[in-house]
Amino acid sequence: MAVYFIADLHLAPDTPDLLTLFTDFTGMLKSGDSLYILGDLFGYYVGTDLGNLAQTKVKKQVEMLRKQNIPVYFIHGNRDFLLTPEDAAYFGFELLPERTVITVSGKSCLLMHGDELCTAEKKYNLFRAVSRIKFLQKLFMMFTSKKRRISIAENMREQSRLRFQGKNGVKEKINLREALKHLRESQAEILIHGHTHNAEAAIAPGQSIYDTGDWNSYRYSYIVADDSGKMPELIIRSSRLYRRGG
Repeated sequence: MAVYFIADLHLAPDTPDLLTLFTDFTGMLKSGDSLYILGDLFGYYVGTDLGNLAQTKVKKQVEMLRKQNIPVYFIHGNRDFLLTPEDAAYFGFELLPERTVITVSGKSCLLMHGDELCTAEKKYNLFRAVSRIKFLQKLFMMFTSKKRRISIAENMREQSRLRFQGKNGVKEKINLREALKHLRESQAEILIHGHTHNAEAAIAPGQSIYDTGDWNSYRYSYIVADDSGKMPELIIRSSRLYRRGG
C-alpha cells in the first residue's frame, strides 16, 4: 500500500492535457493506496459547477478511486479555500484541517498547503487572514452571483500569472524558520507542503521538508511513501507527452 501526495495542479476547463494527466495518474493507483491533495487542485474554485469540465472529470475520477478502496483526502489551498465540507462530499473527498498530522513510513508527518509559510508576502497574508473567515465566505457566496464570482476568480488568476512574470519566473520560497516552528509545534518529523511550485526535498534527522511541486505542460511531480519504513520519495516526471500536438 502506498500513500501519494500532490498539490498545485490548477485544473481548469482550459487545461485539457493536465486533466488527462490527472486521469492517468490516478488510474495507476491500486486498491489500498491513498491520495492526499494538498490544495490548489483547481485553477480556482467558487462553488460546484456542473458545466465545469475540470470539476466533472475530477468528480468522476474520485468516484472511481473510492470504488477501488482508495480514499482521497483534501486540504484547502489558496485557490480553492471556498470548497465547503458539503462540496468535498460532492466530489468524494475527505476534507482535512489546514494543518493535519498523519503517520507516514512510521514517522509523524505534518501536511499543509504551504501558503502560510510564505511570510514575505504581507499583502497576501492579510488577504488570507480575512478570506478564511467563514462568515465572510458565506456572505460572498450568498450575495455574489455565479457569473460575478467566476469573473473575480479569473481576474485573480490572471493577476497571479502577471506577478509571477514580473518576478522573471522566480518562485516564492517558504520561511524555513516558520516551517521548523510548525514541525516542532506539531511534534512531527516530516513536513509535506505545496504552494511554491518548487519540487524539492530537504531531508535531515527529525526535520525533513518536502515540496510537492506543481503540474504544468512540461513536468509534474508527486511524493510517495509506503510501509517499508523508508523516507517518502519525491518523483518528478515529464508531462511533454500530454501536450497537444506534441
